[in-house]
Amino acid sequence: MDLTRPTRPLLTYGTYPSLLLLNGVGLWAGLTGRADRNAVIAGTTLLTVIVLFLVERINPLLDRWAMTGESLLRRDLPFIGLAVLAEQAATTAVAALAAATVPAGGFGPVGRLPSAGQAVLALIGLDLLWYGYHRAAHTVDRLWRIHGAHHSPAQVYVLVHLVFHPIDLIVSRFVISMIVFRLTGMGPDAAFVAIVLLGLQQTVSHINSDLRLGWANYLVVGPETHRFHHAVGERGNYSEAISLWDLVFRTFHYHPDRVPEQLGLIDPAGYPDPRRFRATLVWPFRATTPSAL
Repeated sequence: MDLTRPTRPLLTYGTYPSLLLLNGVGLWAGLTGRADRNAVIAGTTLLTVIVLFLVERINPLLDRWAMTGESLLRRDLPFIGLAVLAEQAATTAVAALAAATVPAGGFGPVGRLPSAGQAVLALIGLDLLWYGYHRAAHTVDRLWRIHGAHHSPAQVYVLVHLVFHPIDLIVSRFVISMIVFRLTGMGPDAAFVAIVLLGLQQTVSHINSDLRLGWANYLVVGPETHRFHHAVGERGNYSEAISLWDLVFRTFHYHPDRVPEQLGLIDPAGYPDPRRFRATLVWPFRATTPSAL
């Protein structure tokens, strides 16, 4: 499919800036003490999902990628429920451990930087570690059996951003977060900003709608680039929030004039049907022949 003039330009070009503003208000409220930070994270996440869900229902990019009652109830819902629990547990654990081990003002050279600089470094560090793990997960069969759960749907829509094997979530939300927040010396303000912005990019990148970020695709991960990561046979766009590491390691793919022909797995028969929730969860631990990556 080729992309021509958008049918709803206001939604195409205005949705992402509006979400940036919404999340920016939440950050301001949390940083100035006008709102509880955990409530801000939960609130901005929920509002972002609601806005994107409505946008993709009003202005879908492709009907064949749309969420259906069957895909939600028979396939996605168990993963979404487990993801919410896993993310909440990981976030709580990271916050508790960081509070117990990291001074309130941070420490070391990073801790002496302004909070904005610390937040930038947090995003760079988080994305570097995720990039390394994510690229390995598309190369090493045992890791692919974990990460393949996220690619098994042949659609990309906003709620697919929660369709993950729990081990993926433990790595990204707990292990990587603890390494960055615990070892770099950054303070809680930077961690708070990074978590909110990560949540925004992870969610918006999966929307099934004609959202166009233009030159901002070279800065952040959006739907125009991430849908090609989900395309059959594609290798690239492994970053989670910012495009830096894909640009550095030359795995950045941006095709603003078209969308992928097919999403999902090269060989769906070589991976458990995602509607078989339990089979998908135990797949990484079974002795099987390698599946197509």
